[in-house]
Amino acid sequence: MAFFPIDQSSRDRLAALPGVTIIDHPSPHHPDDFALVLAGLRCCEVFADGATFRAAYHLRYGEWLLLAEEVGEDAAFAAVLAFLTLVAAVPQHYAAAHDVTEREAAAEVLAAFSGISVAFTSAAAA
Repeated sequence: MAFFPIDQSSRDRLAALPGVTIIDHPSPHHPDDFALVLAGLRCCEVFADGATFRAAYHLRYGEWLLLAEEVGEDAAFAAVLAFLTLVAAVPQHYAAAHDVTEREAAAEVLAAFSGISVAFTSAAAA
């Protein structure tokens, strides 16, 4: 387990994780794309909207799970870090069971970073 100095930013803590790459402004045609975060096969993005930021996780096939919305830059990267920590033990290859776990983790992070309650219902329970 790695330990980080308390004065280190969330972005720096995230970048220090093994297998994590952060690409600044990955799409010149989309100025709101602030950073692309690759962690193994997992892909997250941080988007800028003026002075606020949002973070999202790409589940697959164009489906994005919101991790944080209308937060500061450090909080957006902290949301990505929290999500990746929650799903670290989940295999990255496709399986429906992994989707459920990743959706639950994203909902938990969104609730923590936005202060709202997010109800999650799995397709299996419906």
